[in-house]
Formats: sequence, C-alpha cells, structure tokens
Amino acid sequence: MEGGELREYYREWRYDRGPAGNIYKGKVVRVMPGINAAFVEIGLGRPAFLEIDERRLYQSKDETVVLEEKSPDAYELKPLDDILVQVKRAPLHNKGARVTREISLASRYVTFLPHTPIIACSRRIQDEEERARLKKAVEGVLPEGAGVVIRTAARLATEEDIRYDLTFLISVWQRIKEIASSMEAPALVHEDLDLLLRVARDMLTDVCEAMVVDTEEDYDRLLQFVDTFMPDLAKRISFYRYPTPLFEYAGLERSISRLFEPVVGLRSGGSIVIQKTEALWTVDVNSGRFLGYVDPEETALITNLEAAKEICSQIRLRNIGGTIVIDFISMKDPENVQKVMETIANELQHDREECEVSQMSPSGLVEIRRKRARNDLFEESTEPCPYCRGRGFTKSARVIASEVVSALKVELQDPRCKTVKVVANPKVIEELVVDFTASLSDMEKTTRKSVRLTRDSSLHLEHFHLVKE
Repeated sequence: MEGGELREYYREWRYDRGPAGNIYKGKVVRVMPGINAAFVEIGLGRPAFLEIDERRLYQSKDETVVLEEKSPDAYELKPLDDILVQVKRAPLHNKGARVTREISLASRYVTFLPHTPIIACSRRIQDEEERARLKKAVEGVLPEGAGVVIRTAARLATEEDIRYDLTFLISVWQRIKEIASSMEAPALVHEDLDLLLRVARDMLTDVCEAMVVDTEEDYDRLLQFVDTFMPDLAKRISFYRYPTPLFEYAGLERSISRLFEPVVGLRSGGSIVIQKTEALWTVDVNSGRFLGYVDPEETALITNLEAAKEICSQIRLRNIGGTIVIDFISMKDPENVQKVMETIANELQHDREECEVSQMSPSGLVEIRRKRARNDLFEESTEPCPYCRGRGFTKSARVIASEVVSALKVELQDPRCKTVKVVANPKVIEELVVDFTASLSDMEKTTRKSVRLTRDSSLHLEHFHLVKE
C-alpha cells in the first residue's frame, strides 16, 4: 500500500506456488533448430520451451548488459541430454513453461549470475562514486565466468554486507550443482522463495513503514528471515492478532474485488475498459460523460492524462504482463501527445517490472510490453465461464430458434415420424412462438406432420433436442 491506497496485489496458494524462479534438472526431448528452440522435460506435465540460440544478456529493471550474440554451447544440445534450467515464465493455459540456461539467484543486495560474467549496478543508483564503491565491493569474490548485478537495495549498504550476500548465493549455487549431480532428470533441484519471503526480500526497505502478517506461523518465519538478512528492519514486522480479517480491517476487500471488473471509472467521468484476448491485453479509453471544455483537444488531453495514470496503476495492481495495447482518444497537437507519453513514463518508474513503451501512433495507440514471469491476477484467480465456454458471449435466442427451424425441415422429411418434439431453453421456445409461428405452421401443412414445443430450463441456451415420435 502507498498513501493508504492499494498499489500492488499478489496471490499465491500455499500448496501450489507455481514454478517460476525454480531450477530444474531437465532432459531434452526435442531440438528444433528451424524455430531456434528445444523442448525440455522438467516434470511439469508439458515440456518446457527453451530458446537454443539465447542472446546472451542480462536484462532487468535494474540493468541491461549484452555479452555476445549467442552462447558458446548454443548448438550442442541433443535429445536425451541432461540440462540445468530455470523457469522464466510459468505455464500459461495450454503452453508449457519457458526456461533459460542463464540462471540467476537473487538476495537482498545482489543477483548472482553463475554463467554471465558481468559486474553491473542498478540504474536507479545514479551517483557514480556510489556505483564504483559497490562494484569494487564484489571484485575478488566472484568465481571465474560468473557475474553479479548489484540491486537498488544495496545503496548505502556496507561492503561487508554486500560481500556476505554474494558469498551466500555462491554457496547456494555450489549446493545446487551438488544436488543436481546426484539426481535423475527430470527433477526439481532448487525452489524459489515463497511469496511472503520474496516480498520481504524485495520490498521491505528503509522507506517501508511496516509489514503486517496475520498468522503466527508466517510471523515466526518472516521474523527469522528478516533477523538473518536485514536485522535493522526487524522492528517493522508486526503481527495482526484481531478477529476481524486483516484485509477487511485495512479496507482492501472492496479494492481487490474491483480488480476483476473490466471497466474502471475515472474521476472526470470517463473510463477505461480492460480486456484480455488470446495474444494480448487491450485498454480502451472513453471520455464518457466528461464533456470537459469547448475545445475537443483539451477534453481529450485531460481524459488521456488521467487515464494514463490509472492504466499504469491497474497494470501494477493486476500484475498484467506481455503485450498491452492502449487506445487513447486521438489528439492532434504533438505537445499533448508528448505530455501523455511523459505521464506514462513517469508512472512506470514506480513499477518493479521491466516495461518497454512504444510511441503513440497517429490514431492514439500505445503499446506497452511488460515482463511476465508469473501468471497475472486474472490467470491465477479465474477460469473460463462454463456457460459461454470463455467466449464472453452466447448466440442469441433468435439465432438458435432459426437453427431449430432449419433442423426441423430436415427431420420432418423422415416418412417414419408423425410428430417432432422440440426440447429447448424457454427463451428459445418463446422466440419460436413469437417470431417463427408462421414458419412452423407452413411446415406442418406441407408435411402433414405436427411440431410440439417443450420448455426445459435446465438446457443451455444454445442446446436443443429434436425427438421424433
């Protein structure tokens, strides 16, 4: 929470945490050079996707460093090879996990890169003397061929603490290699921290006023973790011990329930509409009842500026990843377009995930690409509607009634039947009675057979039965 408002929301099931960040010993099942990919069995039910010719770089919110165009072992993979990989992205719907050989291990102050020989520093640490001090602190500690990215939290940390963090991660990596050598693929070798400890590691900083938990078990685990890695912040951990649920007490339940609504209202009277498709997310900006000023350009600017802030906020809140296409209200003045783009850039500075933003097109389209490691809130918390099968719509009762009439024309041609009973949803029967009575009467006269209509409220709107009697 920031300023009393919910800014980020994450959900993780205690016994189904997901594989993102985990390290597996996998077995190559198929190599496909034509699409620059290999498929690796890691024990998740569906083979994971591995880019063979990985462009060797380390890219994060903190730093992007290009090493070389391809890894030296890019073409050495063969079916049945054992390989150590880390899950970059959890499985999504019918797609397997995405994995990488460029493994990374994060602690509070540093991210250790066993196979990536760089020393990089967070771009948010802008003081050159501080950057030089931090980089010097890790020199001489790194094994040959390994690298490190110094995280924003390391700013003003002691060199001893930074070296301790890095040494700890190196020992973890040594242990991972030992465990992997004794296991048969596919196997889980190293499990990432759970949500509680990840939040403490990444978000419990000097600017964080408090971290509150509501179970004794989690409180004890969290306190032990903080005492070990950041003892100066242990006093900011508190245990909520009252009967009213913590989120209800903090007034968050209503905010959380709204995260599943596609329409988000703006203070001006406009709105944004957030929708998910198979390939991307779309956000439509509407001025709604906001009439604004006499000048349409000024009205568009005011609505777009407010929408830009809300959209960036919703992206963080819903943890939306991948491609996001925003349809802003068109503006003609280049200065107004620049104001909206600057607002987006400023708001995304608060986002801990890496984002790339395209320039606004003449028609008002902006594309944001946001790193997606874990499933977003929508994917974690929803399932396809069993009624519409995830389409978001059904055929109208009138269309189904017309399909019934077409099917009847075929069935009434059977010389063995004298009557055809139509069993359908009450809405469809009503349409047949109201709009298709003439058609049914004509068929009965022509074929000298009768049609009986029967309502069945248990039937899906799109389903019907024809019973010959």
